[in-house]
Amino acid sequence: MKKYKRQQQNSYKYTLANTNLRKEKSTSSNVLTVIPVGSKVQVIEAEEDWYEVLYNGQRGYVYSDYLSKTKYTWTDVTLRSYPSSESNPVTIIPPKSTVQVLSTNGDWSHAMYDNQEGYIFNYFLSDDGNPPKEYDFKYFYTDMTKFIYDNKIKSPTINLITTDLVNKITYIYEKNYDNSWKLLHKWSCTIGKPSTPTIKGTFYVNGRKPYFGSDSYRVKYATRIRGSYYYHSILFNAEGTEIIDDRLGMALSHGCIRLAVKNAQWIYDNILDKTTIIIN
Repeated sequence: MKKYKRQQQNSYKYTLANTNLRKEKSTSSNVLTVIPVGSKVQVIEAEEDWYEVLYNGQRGYVYSDYLSKTKYTWTDVTLRSYPSSESNPVTIIPPKSTVQVLSTNGDWSHAMYDNQEGYIFNYFLSDDGNPPKEYDFKYFYTDMTKFIYDNKIKSPTINLITTDLVNKITYIYEKNYDNSWKLLHKWSCTIGKPSTPTIKGTFYVNGRKPYFGSDSYRVKYATRIRGSYYYHSILFNAEGTEIIDDRLGMALSHGCIRLAVKNAQWIYDNILDKTTIIIN
């Protein structure tokens, strides 16, 4: 089976500490070089807990915990010199811009934007570039279909995916001939643990790969939500021959959403790119 590689053009992150650039996706792999803290690296490929990056002409892998986190502005935002609304502005960031968060302290994020460093009030950042309370989530956890109709949810394709992080359920809808929504599937899923939570927001399917993993595990039928976040199967051993963790309905992943193998494969085989995803 061919392994797809998705290039992430002009995507950059920053190291949060002195970081090993490794030859393979493993903490026991050879270290190619040590990347100094605060260095800018180009992201080539993102997976659940490793990034393939380019640094000073060297290509290798960096563990995700040592890289900045991607966030998006949903309105005009002032990047400030210090974590205070009274501090001097560095620049104005337009809506839907990508910023790299280095750290968060209280209500402020220490961030990089367009090679400029400063602080942003957290309220103006989101996982997807949409403002808080974009939708009325009153029925999201009790009646997903009502939530969809009350909020007039749309999708560029014939499908719609929603994931309820509270009840740990993923829903698949299909568009009828009259543009109404029909519930096709309702599946138990496993989501990110508290220290590595699943992102919330509105996203659009943007690629897939038949599998990815490391020297200790493999997942199959991965459909990209955004960046390194995917819908994918439960965990297999590194060879992909034996299931090693089939738990569902729990919060224990690195942030991806795990599904039963047949359900992950259904999304992989049937859901088109640009399909709307809502996670909350």
